[in-house]
Amino acid sequence: MPNPQTAGTPFVARLVACGTAALCLGLPSALAAAQDAIQDTPAAETDQAVPVESGVDALRVYLDCDFRCDSEYLRQEITFVNYVRDRRDAQVHVLVTREGTAGGGQAFTFAFLGLEEFAGQDDELMYYTTQDDTDDDERRGFAQIFQLGLMRYAARTALSDQLEIVYRDAVGERQQLGAQPEDDPWNFWVFRVRFNTRVEGEDLETSKQFGGSVSANRTTDNWKINLGVNIDYDEDNFELSDGRTLIDVSRRNSITSRFIKTLGDHMGVGFGGSANTSTFRNVDLAWRLAPAFQFNFFPYSESTRRELTLTYSVGYNDYDYFEQTIFDKFEETRVDHAARISLDTNQPWGDAGLSYEFSQFLDNGGQWRSVFFGNVEYRLFRGFFLNFFGSASSVRDQIFLARRGVTDSEILLRRRELATDFEYNFRIGFTYSFGSIYNNVVNSRFDGAAGGFIRTF
Repeated sequence: MPNPQTAGTPFVARLVACGTAALCLGLPSALAAAQDAIQDTPAAETDQAVPVESGVDALRVYLDCDFRCDSEYLRQEITFVNYVRDRRDAQVHVLVTREGTAGGGQAFTFAFLGLEEFAGQDDELMYYTTQDDTDDDERRGFAQIFQLGLMRYAARTALSDQLEIVYRDAVGERQQLGAQPEDDPWNFWVFRVRFNTRVEGEDLETSKQFGGSVSANRTTDNWKINLGVNIDYDEDNFELSDGRTLIDVSRRNSITSRFIKTLGDHMGVGFGGSANTSTFRNVDLAWRLAPAFQFNFFPYSESTRRELTLTYSVGYNDYDYFEQTIFDKFEETRVDHAARISLDTNQPWGDAGLSYEFSQFLDNGGQWRSVFFGNVEYRLFRGFFLNFFGSASSVRDQIFLARRGVTDSEILLRRRELATDFEYNFRIGFTYSFGSIYNNVVNSRFDGAAGGFIRTF
């Protein structure tokens, strides 16, 4: 099946269920042109079709996203299939993954995996968004590619003789393609500015928070550049029972940069730099320069489905502290190195990630950190999912701890990092559902409103 992103002539395919209204899906050479065409289509042509009844022998589809899909919208707009809650009941398993693009948008990969009589009939399509797309733009385009990929399977079901595909020009004439990379006036640079503030108060307590960031990113096949500035300021005021006022201030500021060069389909080299200040870690100013190398045992083109990477870096660090450290330092210069191996996979049975990282100061081998991380969502059997998340660290590198220790208020407010030899975090859970295998009907009445039905306190 051709990729709709590279089709030759722009057009829109309109799927019509006989005796019902129409559904629209796009098949343009530039997907954005198709989205505009759908928005311009008269209302009479975009009314929803009558949903397929659960008992009808329509295509059974299991939609599997590694993020939150607008499943209600899809069930309302794409009604010529039966949606099921478990892949064991499906004829087609649609696995959707995503990752960020150079322009600040998203790249969605749709893997159509045939099951039962469609076993071995697999396909893959791509859909791209931009940072200017609204949620509605995104879900319309998502729905276009989703139903387009289902056509080859739906055509072999009992409903095939009720489906008709009608082609028409997107706007009545050939569409001109969007700007090619060589025409990009921004030369692939994407800029973002963020600012937020929060003020809360009551008789005995007030809280203020200010934060902001500026970033500039450029991504091409050969280079990836990330530049950023981040500022966070928190202030809390408490009136104590003896009349005293406790004022607590926390600041976290950083400047970061990364320059990464592609070396084939499995390797990349990079150089990074950063400058940070953190009251939590007793750091008045810390700056770092570090080259790095990464090897991916799978091609990077498969990164939405699987990655096995090995990364190694060496860094030069300069520290200035607010207070004297437990090693009697007000400032120091250190060199460290770090290695990380990471496996991430998103498969029909679920998704999983596993990583191990080791870092160490080269001038003192006894100061090191070891971090193990893992997460799994595994479908054990029909309707039953096991969820696991855990991390564990051995800590021997807290060179920034203040010699004076921490006060009770700093401990209670969590404003200073405490001395420790280990850290861990562990969560495990499961979900189980049973009953009807169908998941077609949407009823949004009273969504998002308790309305007095449930009292929570």
